[in-house]
Amino acid sequence: MAATIHLIRHGQAAFGAADYDQLSERGREQSRLLGAALAPLAGEGDIAICGGMRRHRQTAEECLAAMYPPTATPQHDTTDSSPSPVDGRGVGVRAAPQTDPRWNEFDHQQIIARHKPEYGDHERLVAELSRATDPRRAFQTLFAAAMTRWSGGEFDHEYSEPWPAFGQRCRDALQAAADAAPSSASNIWVFTSGGPIAAIVQHLLQAPDAQAMKLSWTLVNAGVTQVHVARGGLRLSTFNGHAHLYGRADLITYR
Repeated sequence: MAATIHLIRHGQAAFGAADYDQLSERGREQSRLLGAALAPLAGEGDIAICGGMRRHRQTAEECLAAMYPPTATPQHDTTDSSPSPVDGRGVGVRAAPQTDPRWNEFDHQQIIARHKPEYGDHERLVAELSRATDPRRAFQTLFAAAMTRWSGGEFDHEYSEPWPAFGQRCRDALQAAADAAPSSASNIWVFTSGGPIAAIVQHLLQAPDAQAMKLSWTLVNAGVTQVHVARGGLRLSTFNGHAHLYGRADLITYR
């Protein structure tokens, strides 16, 4: 049976805070609800991978704790001498998530600063956004323009990681996750950000680069995109699933 790679976008981060790279309380709740929803899929030998950012690790911790609760009864063969699951989780993931920085998000601060050099001062950006009538909409407008400049190709030399290099990094991370899965694994849980997920989906669909930007705007926090590891290659199965948040409009967020 082919394994499935579950690309999980992190829960809501601390938008507007001096340190964006941490989950809000809402982000933690989103992550726990996702873990509870995915628990029926959990299988023996599953592996977990997360990017190197704090919000990735926090999402993994909350989600996996709900997916493999401490009360779960181990279902592996009692004669098996391999190590028991850590962190009090039951069956399934046998170790803390592996860290692969290739799943990290692009450098959004640099991308914004190249578009608007005055916003190289993050505190100034936060202060000006806070004075806007709708800070989130103001940021979205700014960010969309900055992303268009980054992905357009004309200014690649100005970025430490141009768009083509970012896309290749994400594709390499996906292939490494597929290659790392043991034959017994049913699931590879990957905790990452919207940028890598959008770049991978754009690649699997063979869509234009500009489509990746449009895909990224639709990704819900703690949503899950599934990729099957098949004999013929990697195939997109589902995109941006978030049924675990239905009925909770307050938990459907995009930043």
